[in-house]
Order: sequence, then C-alpha cells, then structure tokens
Amino acid sequence: MCIILGETLNVNATEHINRHMAINTTTITTQVSDQELTTNLNYLQPTGFKILIDRVKYPNLEYFCQQVDHPSVSTNPVEFPVRRITGVPLPGDKITHSEIGFNIILDEEMTGYREMYNWMQRLVNEAQVGPSLRDQKFPTFADITLMVLSSHNNTTQKIKYRDCLPTSLGGISFTTTTGDVTYLTFTANFRFSTFEIIAQT
Repeated sequence: MCIILGETLNVNATEHINRHMAINTTTITTQVSDQELTTNLNYLQPTGFKILIDRVKYPNLEYFCQQVDHPSVSTNPVEFPVRRITGVPLPGDKITHSEIGFNIILDEEMTGYREMYNWMQRLVNEAQVGPSLRDQKFPTFADITLMVLSSHNNTTQKIKYRDCLPTSLGGISFTTTTGDVTYLTFTANFRFSTFEIIAQT
C-alpha cells in the first residue's frame, strides 16, 4: 500500500490503469506565434515616404504633399467597479482612429488646394458616387496609400487607408512681414473607415 497526501492508493490498480490506458500524443498547434527581433535595425526616416491617392483625379494633392500625420489608434476599456480601488479595466469592443492629416505645399496656381476644395463641394452638393462610376464622375470616397521608404528609397511597407473623406481644409496665411522666402502650405484632414499595413517582400 502507498500513502499519498493522506489518501490510500492501491499500487496494483495504479499499474493496471497506466498499462491499459491510451496515451494521447497529439500535438496541438495554436495560431499564436512568438515574435522575433527584426533583422533590419535601421531607423525609419521621416522623409522616406510617398503618397498615392488617385493620379487621374487628384494628381496635385499627391505631388505637392510634404507631410503626413498617421492617425492615432485607441480603444475604450470598460471599467469594472471594485471596492477600495478605482476599478479593473476590461477590454473595449471598438477601435477608434483619429483623422489622417496632410500638409500640402501650394503651387502658384493653387491646384492642390482647388482639388481639395472641389472635392468637399461635391460632398455637399452632389449625390454619393460609387467606385463603379469612377470613369464618369469623381467618386465620393478614395483610398489613400502611404508608401514607407527605406534608406535606399525602396518601399518597405504600405499603409492603406480605406474609404477616405475630406473633413477639413486648413487656412492660408498671406503676409508681407516675413524676411526669408517661406512657401505657403495648407492642411487637409481625412476620415476613413480602417487602415491596414502591408509588408513588401
């Protein structure tokens, strides 16, 4: 007889169970993989980017864009009340994006500004136009792609913002008091449905 944690166990019965019981040797594969340190330790340069909007409909927005502000991403955790402490956060059920911002330099004919302004005018004054009618009219929505470039000016990542809509057009400050030549710029902000990061292999 054998004593285990205050209980009596029959050794012969234990040997019989171990000898005749099937052993499960199935390997379970999960979808979670461990992350590895990247082999590319070069830092991302702030000047290494290129914008793709719509070369036919908005060529000047694409050409004169000189700054892009990638939106922030946040969730709204739910606070579970607990006595004596502020609360326990539980995972939220919705991801919220801020707007994507562009800083665009003005050319002398203000073509980039007019493209943005006309786009906003169509949103207010015209019916919604789907992508299937793109060859006939300006579509209401447009996908915007931010191409991230390496130190050798090769595309390493693409960030695609889907279903973009312009929401605001920044002001332009004309002045005669500046000494050095400073070229005028304006800001343009967009709302979008979602974005995805596409690695280039």
